[in-house]
Amino acid sequence: MKAKERVTKLAVIPGGRSAAQRFEALVQPHFDVLYRAAYRMTRTVHDAEDLVQEVCVRAYPRLEELATIDTSRGWLLCVMQRLFIDQTRRYERLHVGPLDARLEETLVSDAPGIPDQADAALRKQRLDRAWQWLSKEQRALLALHDVGGYSLAEMMELTGLKEGTLKSRLHRARVKLGKLLRRVERGVDSADSGVAL
Repeated sequence: MKAKERVTKLAVIPGGRSAAQRFEALVQPHFDVLYRAAYRMTRTVHDAEDLVQEVCVRAYPRLEELATIDTSRGWLLCVMQRLFIDQTRRYERLHVGPLDARLEETLVSDAPGIPDQADAALRKQRLDRAWQWLSKEQRALLALHDVGGYSLAEMMELTGLKEGTLKSRLHRARVKLGKLLRRVERGVDSADSGVAL
């Protein structure tokens, strides 16, 4: 009975058609099964499509052998399974490196760590506390020049002060801010210390 089915199968796929047409006639009935199996193996649509395409590329040169096989679906699925295993092994070989390098890639970050973030927050808090004890004029001058990036010429226009006066006031403001920061770091509150700055 099987010999008759084989003859019937060959009778359905006449040899007069092109190789591409014969291949399509052989594979098309199994295409959905191949795709579902590939999707179960790869778990992604694109990888499943690539795997089915690779199976077809590998099976096409063996068209004559495929036409004589009774269980072409099983043969195609076996080819697919072997291709999937080979691709998985190849991927693992290419993506396996020394453990230290992989850990460094996954664990090292350019972002500051928790201790660095805590230090930065503490510095900001200290600067804010010291900043409060500067006079309004000192805060304004430091904010314009050191924070805002204004040049001395621009600040002369904004404040109406002469260059020498502006430089000396900026210097005094920086010195006072430095002293206040040192006191804040020591935990001495400038308002309670009674020492003039």
